[in-house]
Amino acid sequence: MPKLTAPFPQDQQGLMGLAAILILVSLFLNLGRQPVYLEEPRRAMIAMEMEENGNFIVPTQLGEYYYAKPPVFNWVVWASSKLVGGYNAWALRLPTVLSMIATALLLFWLGRRYVNIEFAWLGALLYPTCAGLYFYFSLLGEIDLFYTLITFGSFATLFHFQQKGQYGIMFITTYALAGLGTLTKGLPSILFLGLSVLAWLWYTGELKRLFSLSHLAGILAFGSIVGGYMLAYHQYNDIGVYLQNLLSESSERTVVENGLLKFVKHLFTFPLETIKDLPPGLFILVFAFRKDLRSLLRANPYLAFTALILVVNYLPYWLSPGARQRYIYMLYPLIFLIGVYAYQHRDDAPAWQFRAFRFLSGLVVGALALGSLALNFVPELGFLPYLLPLSLVSFVLLAGIFWYYRRRPQWTLALLLIATAMGRLLFDLTILPQRAHQSAAQIDIAVARNIADIVDDTPLYIYADGRISFSTIFHLNLIRGKTLHRSCEMKPGAYYLYRQKELPTGYPVLMDVPYEDTMYVLTRLPLKE
Repeated sequence: MPKLTAPFPQDQQGLMGLAAILILVSLFLNLGRQPVYLEEPRRAMIAMEMEENGNFIVPTQLGEYYYAKPPVFNWVVWASSKLVGGYNAWALRLPTVLSMIATALLLFWLGRRYVNIEFAWLGALLYPTCAGLYFYFSLLGEIDLFYTLITFGSFATLFHFQQKGQYGIMFITTYALAGLGTLTKGLPSILFLGLSVLAWLWYTGELKRLFSLSHLAGILAFGSIVGGYMLAYHQYNDIGVYLQNLLSESSERTVVENGLLKFVKHLFTFPLETIKDLPPGLFILVFAFRKDLRSLLRANPYLAFTALILVVNYLPYWLSPGARQRYIYMLYPLIFLIGVYAYQHRDDAPAWQFRAFRFLSGLVVGALALGSLALNFVPELGFLPYLLPLSLVSFVLLAGIFWYYRRRPQWTLALLLIATAMGRLLFDLTILPQRAHQSAAQIDIAVARNIADIVDDTPLYIYADGRISFSTIFHLNLIRGKTLHRSCEMKPGAYYLYRQKELPTGYPVLMDVPYEDTMYVLTRLPLKE
């Protein structure tokens, strides 16, 4: 059996601690600087309407029933807005960052308990620094990283309490978290739950546990959470319609709905998209190319669990043409854990693996150092008064990291993490202010202000099936202190956002409101004499 590399040196623990501090700072720095965009306004709008209606059971959008997602994340957005004092970009994104940190802490705890301290540090730091999350999704007030925490938490309770032989707690906590996940993102939680529980109990020879009172308690926990919500929802709207819409959304990812050609294309592109998201932690997977990987992982129950859960849950999404990478973020930590464990057994690995790992890591550190100087030649960043000193200081620091990289091969991974964190800090201090400075959201904010100035406290609606930018609606709601609703009736004295080409003759055009390829106008139905 391959031996574990020597114990984690004190100097490397210090470097990991420095990396952790830099990562933590980078996740919060300028978090609210970039205006809300993509799906962020929608999440906020729904939370606003629930608060305004005093009904946190039934999600609505523009005053109409919203079926695409259950309500839990909207509750989280509402709670965050109360915590930070309003529905601003910081409030929308805070749950995402806290979810990522909580997942990393859970990884640390599990790694330390079931492997060792080095494994704990590396597993906890590689997950939040993978490029797809670190430089993109951690900056969004979206559902997926919160859902990742819930789902990964259910994996953790399944393994931990099974190892302790506490099957009642195992089933109750795992199923309760799956219930919470179902009320966050819908039916995928049932798939994650079923596949994970069946696979792990089969692997451990304990399928008989499915026919126990403990399992019944878990089912009741799930049923009380999901069923209780459904009963409450049914008091306001037909739960059957809600369930039908959730099922319809899930079926859109199947081969039947997407066709054979999309399925074949997805088989090739989906793993590539996963790989694209994973650097720099991806580099550590080079050590997983070994003939005895399977026996190596099976020797440790936590790694056996990790590999099994990864395989059984990745496959359904690989075979579903409509699947997106954000659906499997909870599997990213499992990929890194396999790489970390193989890395810890690198003493008996072929020399080419360490050379490849060193080369790729050095390439990133060197590119970040040179890139910090290149910032001065980006015209869009010229408005930043601190750009030159920032780039020079960053270059000196990153060049110093590269110097140590050349002379301390044993520090390669720690230095790679520190350099990546510095890259994110540079991103926070340059790209995020640039996006705020030149963002299209500035136009949406200006449009919202102009509409609010004209309308004042008079009722305002969006007419029929019209649709304008959710960013505009979000800011309009904030400015007016009330939410915009849809209406199919024209009420005398009220203002309407109306599709221009459908505007009846004689209706005044008070303001143009462009959206994508369609022009909307602000109009008002005169009061009856």
